[in-house]
Amino acid sequence: VPATDVTAVTDEADNCTANPVVAFVSDVSDGNTCPEVITRTYSVTDDCGNTINVTQTITVDDVTPPTASNPAAVNVECTADVPATDVTAVTDEADNCTANPVVAFVSDVSDGNTCPEVITRTYSVTDDCGNSINVTQVITIGDNTNPTASNPADINIALAPAPAPDITLVIDEADNCTVNPVVAFVSDVSDGNPCPEIITRTYSVTDDCGNQIFVTQLIIIGGGTIPEPTVTLNGPSPVC
Repeated sequence: VPATDVTAVTDEADNCTANPVVAFVSDVSDGNTCPEVITRTYSVTDDCGNTINVTQTITVDDVTPPTASNPAAVNVECTADVPATDVTAVTDEADNCTANPVVAFVSDVSDGNTCPEVITRTYSVTDDCGNSINVTQVITIGDNTNPTASNPADINIALAPAPAPDITLVIDEADNCTVNPVVAFVSDVSDGNPCPEIITRTYSVTDDCGNQIFVTQLIIIGGGTIPEPTVTLNGPSPVC
């Protein structure tokens, strides 16, 4: 709002006084905001004390939006790692009239994909007159860490066939994001030798984002002791 200025009255005149005196009287607000209307009054007085008042209307109305930058993008591996909303992530909000424009969380919108999933987080920045802008923060969820598991214990058997695959023999599968990574049988590969024959059995361990490792179990056939059969003979003992 400009300072009072008697020169704003430019055409004061009088029938007798060459230079009637212009003086500031008052500023009266209508008490509203956005806009606020101030009625500024000046008096014009001649040398005999005859006076009139003139008024100037000053309208205060902020129509300029505030400004702010988009918060820095965030990359996390797991959904559980997505940070909570935080208005302080908007660090440079400013306005031409409002000293402290208000930052507020608006929404999180996912692109509906997985591995990666992109969430667009929106904040609003609003000044005292309701002028508002939105800024966005991109949050990318992408698990790039492999699960973990130990190799199952080796098996030694005397005779073929090898036992059927059993995924429950992988007992310590774990992942940073997936609660229950999937264990699956992959293959049995023999070394082609007899007595002993060694079969390498492979299981895969896969998380929800397709990160995968393999664990192996050795099955050794013929590496143990083969029990001798018990034979019952009828009649006289043979002579050696």
